[in-house]
Formats: sequence, C-alpha cells, structure tokens
Amino acid sequence: MSTTEPTRPRTLAEALRSWDDAALGELLRRRPDLALPIPADTGQLSARATSNASAARAINRLDEFGVDLLESLSALPEPVDLNTLAQGVGQPVEVVRPRVAELLDLALIWGTDDDLRLIRAVHELLGPTPAGLGPSTTRHFGDLDKLIEDAGPDARAVLDKLTWGPPTGSVEKADRPVTIASARTPVERLLARGLVVPKDANTVVLPRQIGLHLRAGRVLASTRPVPPPLDGKKVSASIADRAAAGAALDLVRLVDRALEQLGTEPPPVLRTGGVGVRELRSLAGKIGAEEQTAAAVLEIAYAAGLVAAVEVGTGELWLPTSAYDDWLELDLAHRWAQLVSAWFSGLRAIGLIGRRDSGGGTAAARDRLINALAPDLERLLAPEIRVLTLRALAEAAVGTAPSPESVVTWVAWHRPRRGGQFRDDLVEWSVSEAALLGLTGLGALAKHAAPLLGSEPTVDELAEAISPLMPEPVSEVLLQADLTAVAPGPLVRVVQDELSAMADVESDGGAGVYRFSESSVRRAFDLGRTADQLHTWLAEHSRTPVPQPLSYLVDDVARRHGVLRLGTASTYLRCDDENVVTQLITSNLPGIRFRRLAPTVVVSPSPPDMVLSRLRDAGLAPLAETFDGAVHVTGAPRRGVAPRRRTSRDFSESAFDLTDDQVKAVIEKVRTGDRIAAERPGDEGLTEPAAPAETIAVLTNAAESHTRTWIAYVDHNGHSSERIVEPARVADGWLTAYDDTSDTPRTYALHRISAARAVE
Repeated sequence: MSTTEPTRPRTLAEALRSWDDAALGELLRRRPDLALPIPADTGQLSARATSNASAARAINRLDEFGVDLLESLSALPEPVDLNTLAQGVGQPVEVVRPRVAELLDLALIWGTDDDLRLIRAVHELLGPTPAGLGPSTTRHFGDLDKLIEDAGPDARAVLDKLTWGPPTGSVEKADRPVTIASARTPVERLLARGLVVPKDANTVVLPRQIGLHLRAGRVLASTRPVPPPLDGKKVSASIADRAAAGAALDLVRLVDRALEQLGTEPPPVLRTGGVGVRELRSLAGKIGAEEQTAAAVLEIAYAAGLVAAVEVGTGELWLPTSAYDDWLELDLAHRWAQLVSAWFSGLRAIGLIGRRDSGGGTAAARDRLINALAPDLERLLAPEIRVLTLRALAEAAVGTAPSPESVVTWVAWHRPRRGGQFRDDLVEWSVSEAALLGLTGLGALAKHAAPLLGSEPTVDELAEAISPLMPEPVSEVLLQADLTAVAPGPLVRVVQDELSAMADVESDGGAGVYRFSESSVRRAFDLGRTADQLHTWLAEHSRTPVPQPLSYLVDDVARRHGVLRLGTASTYLRCDDENVVTQLITSNLPGIRFRRLAPTVVVSPSPPDMVLSRLRDAGLAPLAETFDGAVHVTGAPRRGVAPRRRTSRDFSESAFDLTDDQVKAVIEKVRTGDRIAAERPGDEGLTEPAAPAETIAVLTNAAESHTRTWIAYVDHNGHSSERIVEPARVADGWLTAYDDTSDTPRTYALHRISAARAVE
C-alpha cells in the first residue's frame, strides 16, 4: 500500500485519502463490489468497504492464515502493534508483515505497524468469541497470577479447560451469594475473584483478558502461514499425459453416443425439470457407461449448449441442439476443448445428482431427489472451487498424483470460510470430473490442462495443447470373418456415420469394434441403403477383403427386406360412391394430401380435425367415426396445459472483473468528490440536508474511529432535534449509538438523520 504522508490516520476514510491511484486501483480490482455504483467520494468508498456484505466477500476469499490474523486482531485489545500480533499467531514478524500489508491493501484493517485496527464489520463477522476467547470485561484485576494461585490448583484446572475454548462452562445454580470467604467449589472460588463471570444462571464464561493471560500472549494455539503439503504417489508424467488424452477421447465419444441416443429416443423433461432416473439408467446402459458417468456426460453436454429442453406437442423433450451439429464438424481437439471450457466456467455442481435436496422450502422439497439436468444444480461456489482444485493439482511436483484427501485439505486452507463440508465435496467431485474430462491421468494433472490455469483460457488454446496427443482420424477399417469391423483409430465423421448405420458399436477405445448383425444391416436398409451400396462401401473402406460371411449376411437381409410394408396415416376417408372419392383426390384442398388405397378408400397424413375442417370449408358434409366404425360425437374443444417453465437459481452474488478504464473512472470520480468536499465550508453545509450517502459515510467512519458526532434528527412525530452521540454500528438502515445521557445504546433510523458531522 502506498501512502503520501507518514502521519497516523484516524479513520479508514482518512487512510484511503492518503493512498495513491495505484493502491486505490488495486483495492478496486480485488474488491470490485466497491465500485458499483461508483462512490461519490472517499467517504462513500470507506462506508461501502466497511459494510458487512462487502467485508464478508473479502474475508471469504482469504486463506487460513489471513483469517487467523484477523481473528487475532479481533481478540487483542486495540491498538495492536505488529510485534504483539506476531506473538499472538506464534510466527516471526518477517512472516506476518507481508500478510498484514495484504490486509491493509484490502481495507480490512487500517493504521500503521504500531497501531493496527480492524474495521468494525470484521469484528461482527468473526463473532463475539474470536479464537475461542470470551467477551472482554471492564474489571481491573491487578496481579492475575496471584489471583489464580489463591483460587487453588483445582480452580486452575478448571481455567485450563476453558483456556483454549470454548470459553463457557455449565455450573449448578448457586443458592446463596458467592464471596471469597463463602466459596466452596473451584468454580465458586473463580466467580468470587472475577476470574470467570456468570453468563446466565447455569453458565459461566472466561473473560477475554484472563484467557489471553493464560495463553501467555498466544491468541491461537497453532497457525499455518503456508498451505499444507500435497502428498501423493509418483507417476510418469508422459504416461499420465497419454492416459489423460485417452480419457479425453473417450469423453468425446461418450458425448457423441449420448446425444445420438437422445436424438433417437429423447427422454421427457420432468415436471420439476431434469431427466428421470429410469431414463438416465436406460441411457447409461445404451452408451456403455456407469449411471453417474452418464449423468456427468449429459451435464457437460448441457453446459456446452449441445442439449436443451424442446417443446414437442404438449410437453418438452431433451433433444440435441443445432450447436451439436456444429460441434460434430469440429476436429477432435476442438470438440474436447469446447466441452472442457463449458465445464470449467459452469455453475453446475454435477456431484449433487442422485442426492437428496437439503436446501430450503418444504420438507417434501428438501427430500426431493436431485436429477440430472435439473435447474437446482447451479451453485455459485462450484467454479471457484473447481479452479482451486486444478491449482492444487498443478502445485504438486511434476509426476506426482496428489491424494484426494491432500487436495481437499489444500483447498480448505485457501478458503476456510467458504462452504465447509459442501466445499470439500466439491473438491472431490472436481477431482473425479477432471479425470473424466481427460484433464488428469493416473491422478496427475496433464500438461494439456495448463491453459485452464491462465487468466482467460480459450478453446483454441486448449485444443492446441492437446492436439499433439490426439490421434489422426482414419477412413478405413479392418473387416473380420466374425462379422466385426475394427477401427484402428478415430474414424472420419462421414465414415463413422455410415459404419454406425450398418453395424453396432461393441467397444470403444484406441481401436473401436463394430459388430454386424441382421438387425444392424436391416437398419441400413431402413435408412434407404441398397445391397449394392453396402457391398461397394465395405469394399472401398476395408483394408482387408470383405469376408464371405458378411457378404452373405447383406444379401440375405436384402432378399427379405421390404416384403411386408407399412406406413403412417393420421386420417382415412371412405365413401360408397367412387366418383366422390375421385373428385376428392383431384380437388386442391389447402395443406391436405390424399393417397388412394382402394376404389372407395383414401388416406391422409394430416390429422382428422384438420381434414374435417378443410372438407367442410369446401362445402362437403363429412361425418367422423371411431376406430370401430361408430359415429363419433364431438364436444367442446379441450385446452392443453402449458408446460411448466423452469428458472435458474437466483444468486445473490455475481463474479465480475473491472477493466482498467472502469478503475480509472472510479478513481477520478472519488478524487473529484474529495476535492468538492474539501472546498465546502464547514458551517454552511448544515443549512441544508446532506446527501444520504454522505451522512451514512460520516456515521460509518465515526463508528470505526469511536468519534463523537453531531447529528440532526427528526423523530416519528416530525420534531427536529440535535444531539451529540458516539456511533457504535451502522447497519440495516439503523444507527446504534451512545449519547451523554445514558450508558445503554440507542437506535436511530438512518432515513431520519438529515445531517451528521464529526465533533473534535
């Protein structure tokens, strides 16, 4: 942090005014929420920085040692100097100094090395018992060691149990006043000397001063200024890269097969969103994957925009999108890169699939099974933990596959206040998903995953990184006498489509195996292929002569194919008069086509209600009948229910970065506001109400620095008054402050305070 004056600031706002543009710019980049909307001056910037919401965002992104320093500062009596803080965390000053500078740069603390102060919001966010220490007391104890010795060794044993927290203990309610002379039990002797104080009738608490004394100046029993080691097994880096590339190729195949299956048999969208368990299990069996893997494949494809819910008739189905067709045209490296990029930046917590919802709402909603593609899989924490997980894998030594447990511990050190058990679950899921995506091989991070650790990874960078490990597509197969075809590598897309039309995939991998059967060859004929076309294609794309059993199979199926034919007709019309039927076929009814099956029978692909309407418009009088020939009496038209629309979870926070131009604009606005405020006459500013934001800034700064403040207040009856108060807290639309007439705090509605000014 840069300052232009060596003097000790009295408030955070005063400290911020002394910062140069580079320091302010760094603060805005690391805490971008301070810039929106743009603060009018440094006072508003300070007020926003000390709000609970903004401070919580900043603290939640601190690592374990940063939080330890804040806890120690919160526990120690102000002002705290750097040496005392270093002693409190049990680390050398040289280790503590740069981390304190970081907290100063984040505006979570302010002051100098011999006078460090926390902003009030941090005190409130860390709670009333930071580091397991109890509340402070105003009592003066004198010689604490002598008091503790006089209480006796059994009382000292009680203190030892409370020293490192929790600072409270349960006791039996005393039936008489306790004095030093009347104390009988160890707890009573402590109470009589003020070494513990009653919290309620059955609970005592160890005062903070006593706890710090018993800890001999240490606030925390142990601290870790660096992340824990990443232990694991040694693997060959080159083999790990090749294994990861193989997994990447398998993922592309699985996505392709899954979406081809969805295009053939699209599952319905559940009423609550997502894919049903039965449909997911069926899909997993047809693509040859575990159920959880199939769910992850669907989610990755969904994140990449390759599958979506589409309205079909009165319902919705999960179908491939047009983006899937574009994806198929890409080379293997870019197909993989697109999937990885979508997963990496997505909000979907895939590991939640198959679990019970533990969120809010009714008991039934909380117990609901979470399905694949469901709208309630989005979690804001997911991409942040995903990035940290990959960084942990990258931090391990080259050729080391860190254990999942050590990765969980490493990430927890970097985000101790984010997520708890859910954070740890996200880490484990991210490790598994990285293996599925081909970002890790044998548990080690692959070299081609490196672009993801940059500032803004692109699809092209990822594709370029993995391209050397991707096999070149081939256009020929090896036909074998057991009615199988072996693909010695990934097939060119047009060859794969043609082969898949006449043979079933039997196994994937470096060499895919396809099996020919009566049903698979019949499928090719159903798609319009002829026997001559199949023979010609097989001869052109086989490195070996076409086996005789395969030629016999094609010819045998061809002889029997199409002997019996069927078609689709939505409507039939029959009439005893052949002339009427002939006239009907030759007529030109809008949007209706007819085909004659017999002299008195015609069929149409159009639905009956449309045909009926067109015939009546043409002046005819047809009569509808049921399947068995009975007259069908129509009633009032029925209305379908509109499909339920699903919405994404409404997140309260959003991640964003400020551009250099935005940072510059904010700084210019703040500097201009400061100049205007400095030029404003002191007393004249009281003749008209100040802007609400300015008043809140004054009160917030006063609460931080314990400064007595003059306020102009209008009560609910409209009566104006002026008073001198000492602000203690500004939050949720209220000022909590002490005045000269009472020892208890009072609250004032902020919107009723028309002006405020610090009193020297």
